[in-house]
Amino acid sequence: MEQAKSFYSLTNDILLRINTYETDSLTKSFLKNYVPFLAEKPDQNSGWTAHPPVEDIIPTYTVRHSIEFLKHPFIDFGTSKCRLEFLTNERNNQISGIQTYFITFLFDSKQKAINSFDTFCKEYDKLSDSKNVTKKGDKQIAIFKNTKGENLFERVEFILTQDDLYDTKYKIIFGQILDTQFEDYYSSQQ
Repeated sequence: MEQAKSFYSLTNDILLRINTYETDSLTKSFLKNYVPFLAEKPDQNSGWTAHPPVEDIIPTYTVRHSIEFLKHPFIDFGTSKCRLEFLTNERNNQISGIQTYFITFLFDSKQKAINSFDTFCKEYDKLSDSKNVTKKGDKQIAIFKNTKGENLFERVEFILTQDDLYDTKYKIIFGQILDTQFEDYYSSQQ
């Protein structure tokens, strides 16, 4: 991983430059299909509109959309695969919101995963004004904050854990705000 210039630029690169609309063509195609409002930069003259709450009796459900890469398009640190995942709220097959999105980096060995986790920690330690790195069982959890920079990227979280299916493989789950149930699941199992 090359030397990062700022908390913002490092996070933007790791998260596939989605928030700045500068992502690679494969990711952009995926976004157009599953999270279209993140695929193209909005018109400068547009903005958000607030509407009064509407009582909607049609339930929403959570849908996971994912795409796998053999190689991350913007950074390289020895992963065997990486997976971009979105958890969306949907109603009648229409997206009504995003719960979270994150990238999972998959590794063929525990040592490669630990080395990458340590690299993430070292890079963010240089760029953050707050950190919390803890260990729960065989999982490591890191939360870094940069309250002096861009509001969009003021917090990142990453969790190092064993893969759910393969005993010899490990993964790092990286995101800005991981869903609390998701974080609890990975950080509290012993």
